[in-house]
Amino acid sequence: MEGRDGFVARGRGDLWGGKLKSKGTLITGRALGKRVNRETALPKIRASRSSALILLGMGIYIAYLRRLGLGEVAESLEGLSLAALSAAIGLSLLMVGFNSLSWGRIAEELDLSASFGDLFMIYLSSIFANNLIPTGSFSGETARTYFLARIGGGGRYDAALASVAASRIITAVPFILGMVLGIGYIARLHAVPGWALTACFGMMVFSVSAGFAFVGICFEERWMQRTAAAAVGPLERIFRRELDREVCSGAVAGFMRSMILLRERRGAILEALAWAIAGWISLVMVALAAFASLGVGVSPLAILAVYSVVIVFQTLPLGLPGGIGLVEILMTALFSAIGIPIHDAAAVTILIRLVQLWFLALLGGLSAFHLIRRIERGGEEPAPPAGSRGAGI
Repeated sequence: MEGRDGFVARGRGDLWGGKLKSKGTLITGRALGKRVNRETALPKIRASRSSALILLGMGIYIAYLRRLGLGEVAESLEGLSLAALSAAIGLSLLMVGFNSLSWGRIAEELDLSASFGDLFMIYLSSIFANNLIPTGSFSGETARTYFLARIGGGGRYDAALASVAASRIITAVPFILGMVLGIGYIARLHAVPGWALTACFGMMVFSVSAGFAFVGICFEERWMQRTAAAAVGPLERIFRRELDREVCSGAVAGFMRSMILLRERRGAILEALAWAIAGWISLVMVALAAFASLGVGVSPLAILAVYSVVIVFQTLPLGLPGGIGLVEILMTALFSAIGIPIHDAAAVTILIRLVQLWFLALLGGLSAFHLIRRIERGGEEPAPPAGSRGAGI
């Protein structure tokens, strides 16, 4: 059977282990939204487990700081400039704003009617989810999809998921390019510890490979169906709830229609990429502001090279919320390798993580709470009219 957008649906029941009630049937976007609204919820945060992992990561990092010398690190923090620290906080919020604009441009092409304020809060909530549930970016992107579909998509989860996936691909471009250039710079330094260099190269190979695989899956329906079918079982165990295979299969078909539509909107993609680059620049400037807040003088190029690598590392599924402990140790080691005194490197690392992890996670938690309360009060918007560009998605 072939859907109205040209997607062949036959055989999907076989991909899902014969568990579809009606093999070869496509569920329309609006019907899917009604079913998913009843059956889908945000990933559950296991407070006890997350707290234990955070304490473990903090314990690892405190032990590392004790080895370096806590007193000397504290002395480095005494000369803190509040003005420069405020600039770092402002740049961090600018990053969220620019990335929200990038995502919003993609969502607009799919007629997902969320305001900039909504997108900003949803993006913050995804940072909170990513930092509390150590699954790479999966938990955060799930939160983004859920909130956008409920608040600005009329329950169109397939289109919301497509906007998140496309946004993820676009924002990854400056991150990966910056990482490759940064590792090239770091590899020339003789002072870099062997373990740190190995971690950087391993991260680069993993990130680039995962990126290409993700793009390939997003634009090949059968691959996508197979991936989704294989992921359902593990997801049910993670989130402790049963998922409707027919709903999931219909979501994949709608997702593919949305992705193919976006592929033809080159102007929108370029505009979204421009906003994403602005967001990346704001993010790496946080490191410069942090160094300025402590009055530490070092080559801006060296700082940008190191930080471009570290910001990718902290998005990987390291097993600890926000990569606490592991990211700090790597960042301190790399900053030290470019000639920064080890205690100053540790102090700057603390400031950067305070702004990039704890501050944004706090705002994200408040944003998630507000969005959940809004949805519970009936804040879901109706689906777009049938004549819109994204009709049928």
